[in-house]
This record gives sequence, structure tokens and C-alpha cells, in this order.
Amino acid sequence: MDRGSVVYVDTGNSFSSRRIHHFLCENGGPPSKQDDTGIVQRVMSRILRHSVFDINLLFNVLHQLEFVLGSQEYREGCKVQLLIIDSVSSLITPVLGGGSSQGYSLMTSLGVLLKKLAHEHDIAILVTNHMVSGERGNPKPALGESWKSIPHVRLLLSCNYETNTCNISTLKHPSLQAAGRSASFVID
Repeated sequence: MDRGSVVYVDTGNSFSSRRIHHFLCENGGPPSKQDDTGIVQRVMSRILRHSVFDINLLFNVLHQLEFVLGSQEYREGCKVQLLIIDSVSSLITPVLGGGSSQGYSLMTSLGVLLKKLAHEHDIAILVTNHMVSGERGNPKPALGESWKSIPHVRLLLSCNYETNTCNISTLKHPSLQAAGRSASFVID
């Protein structure tokens, strides 16, 4: 089976090859140091990282990706199967508000472009959105109500750092049976 590649859009300069190495080794990783190095190198060679610090550069990266995905040369190479944008809210929040509709327009255009990439090129897209304090201190997504309709699936990740227990909840899913479900897990 040919394995695909990942495009990682890093908006906070937080991508860590050491963290990838840790995940690989902790989850049934290679038995020897030599195997370890080879596997990590193969995995890292399939991750294409872009540092992006504003919304316009994000659009440039996504349009470039769209062009590459449509090219004949790409179709014969390694297929992109996952696009990660970590974090979209840090790019959009600075242009939202102020009485201008430009921020909302950019956010909507981004949503349309991401859905187009997912649909036309059969790519899974994972977008992170920060949480902020809402009414009475309750957490809410940073991009608010306007972003709610854009993703097909919305997940909420939370972590209790005292117990090292994490929780994932399905907030929105095309299958109504999956919506509202949650699971807890531990990350060592």
C-alpha cells in the first residue's frame, strides 16, 4: 500500500520533529535504533511543513497546493492525504471585528477553499481553533458562531493536566448517532 503525505501549516512555529519521533516510538515503534532512524526519516520525509503567520500567506499556500494537486506530475507521485492547519484562529482573529466585513469574508472564503480541496482531491482536512472564555467564563471556539457551519465534523479536545486524562467529544457530525459521543484517554 502506498502511503500518502501530510501538509502541515504551522501558524505558531510549534511543529516538532521530536514530538513526531516520540509518537512513533511510544506507539509500537521500531525494535532497534537503526530501525528507529529509518522509520522516523521515512515519516518525516512525508510531512511538508509550511510556516504561515498571516491569512494572505495561508491563501497563497492553499492555492499553490491546489495547483500542485491538479498537476500531472503530482498524480504520479505521493498523494497528499491530510492537510493540517494549526491554528486557523490565530490567522483569522486579527482581521475579524472592527466593524469591517473583510474578516468574515476571508473566513468564509477560507472555508469554501478548504471544502473544495477536500472534495476535489479527496483530502482529509484538520483545522484547529483555539478556545476562549465566553459568557460566565465558559469556553467557546475563538471563531465563534460564524465558523460553526464550515466544518463537516467538529471535535472538542480537553485535558485535565492534573490527572493526565484527555477527553474528545463530537460536537457536530454528519451521522446524528455520532454527534454527542465522547471518549477519554491518557497521553503519557
